[in-house]
Amino acid sequence: MTKGFALMLCAVLLVGCSTVQTEQSSSVLDLLDLRGYPDNVYIGISGPYATKARMTEQAILSAAKSILLKQALALDTRLVLSEDSQAGLTAFAADEKALYDDTQLAETIRRLEVLSVVFNDEAGAVVLVADPLQAPTDRPYQGVNDETGRPVWLSHVPKVDGYRFGIGSSKPYYYLHDSLEASDFAAAQNLLDLGTEHAYSVESVKTDKEQMQRVLYQAQRGLLRGFSIVARYYDERNRTYWSLAVCED
Repeated sequence: MTKGFALMLCAVLLVGCSTVQTEQSSSVLDLLDLRGYPDNVYIGISGPYATKARMTEQAILSAAKSILLKQALALDTRLVLSEDSQAGLTAFAADEKALYDDTQLAETIRRLEVLSVVFNDEAGAVVLVADPLQAPTDRPYQGVNDETGRPVWLSHVPKVDGYRFGIGSSKPYYYLHDSLEASDFAAAQNLLDLGTEHAYSVESVKTDKEQMQRVLYQAQRGLLRGFSIVARYYDERNRTYWSLAVCED
C-alpha cells in the first residue's frame, strides 16, 4: 500500500466517524450483524495486525471491497475428479476464482462515511460505513431465529421476489476473517450453482470385469449482481461458519 493511499484511509476514518471503541462481545458475529441498517451500510473486518491504525486501514479496504462486489462479482470454477472402484478417490483438483472491478477502489474509499470503528481481539477492527451514493433502502431479507436460537434460513432458504439466496459454510481457519471469507465464497458458489450462465461437464467412465474408473471435468462461469452477505451464523457444536448470500435474480 502506498503512503498516499494509507493517508487517504486515515482521512476517511477521521472525518465524520461517530464511534471508536474496544469491545469484547459474547459473539464476535454480533458485531457483524447489519439487521436494522439500510442496505447502503457495509461492514469491513481486518483481522489482527500490530497497530490499530493498520487494522483500521484493512477494515476500510474490506468494506470498500464489499461495495464493489455488490456491483458485479464474476466467478470461474473448474473441477477435475478421478475415482476408481477399488482405490476410491485417486485425484481431485479445483480451481476457483472470484473477480471484481477494483479500478474504482480509491474513489469508493474517498466517499465512505465511517459510522463506527470497534476493536476486538478476535476480529481486529470492525468498521461500519455508509455509501452516500446509494439510496438507504430496506435490505431484501432480515434474518430471524427459531425457538432454539438457530437462524431460520439454515433450514428454509428465503424466497423474495427479484432475488435469489445461497448458503455457504466453512470450517474454522486460524484467523476469523479467513473463515468468513471461505464461507462467503461458498455461498457465492451456491448462487452460481443455482443460476449458472455457462456450465460445461464431461464425464468419462471405463469398466472391465474387475473395476470401474470415472473421470469428471466440470467448469462454471457466471456474473452475480447485487451480491452481498445478509446473515452469518457460527455452529459451535459442529465448529462451522455459515453465510447467507443474496444477489439479484
